[in-house]
Amino acid sequence: MERFLLVHVPGILLGFLIVGVVVAASLAGLFLVRRRVALATLEQHNDVAGFIIAVIGGLYAVLLAFVVISVWDQFEAARADASREADLVGLLYADAIFFPGHAVSIRTDLRAYAQSVIDDDWKEMSSHQSDSSRTDRQLRVLLEDFRAIPVETTEEGAFYTESVKQLYGLADSRRLRVDASGNELPIILWTVLAVGGVITVGFSCFFGISHFGAHVLMVAALATMIALTLFVILSLDLPFTGDLQVTSDAMQQAIREFSHP
Repeated sequence: MERFLLVHVPGILLGFLIVGVVVAASLAGLFLVRRRVALATLEQHNDVAGFIIAVIGGLYAVLLAFVVISVWDQFEAARADASREADLVGLLYADAIFFPGHAVSIRTDLRAYAQSVIDDDWKEMSSHQSDSSRTDRQLRVLLEDFRAIPVETTEEGAFYTESVKQLYGLADSRRLRVDASGNELPIILWTVLAVGGVITVGFSCFFGISHFGAHVLMVAALATMIALTLFVILSLDLPFTGDLQVTSDAMQQAIREFSHP
């Protein structure tokens, strides 16, 4: 469901839908409580309700903050992996000059790999949280390019060893990037977040406030804040899916720099 929403619903529309549904449900609950329970009865329990919502709200705020920080760290780690991969592509492209007989083939295959990452890997990660078989093949071609390089001198051996390290670092960065594309919050945590939001907003409906319009604004504001936070968590949870995603800009920049001296 999470992937379906991020892939098929535009980000802004998804945000409005989440906020609209949550606020509408919250106000419906408020109207139901005020219709079934007399205001005088609610006013009698304001002190107890205030203490309980302070405890519940505090716990829920800590949980929300923890989840937001967690998904943000995951998002930034995915961005770092993508940037490191692009940096290594650029380094390998530049260092290919030290293998004169193989520089053209290495650079051609590096360009093909980088383009496949943009065209194929990103599409697969966005839609299916997996890698592309075409990019897999391009990476294997690069491995074969370096296996075919003869090492005859100590200097060549030093450059060759460093380049192979960079190539395996490239493969590792890609693996981490693909893994990050499928890391999402478990359903049990989403359930806790949803139930916690219902309880928190629900308790706010049981306050005895004589001015009903003010009570509506308070409940709507609380529901909106919770809905927006859940929307942020949803948008960041899958780093390569949806409108708010890690882009392939770093790899595109690496390709543009291939033509630089």
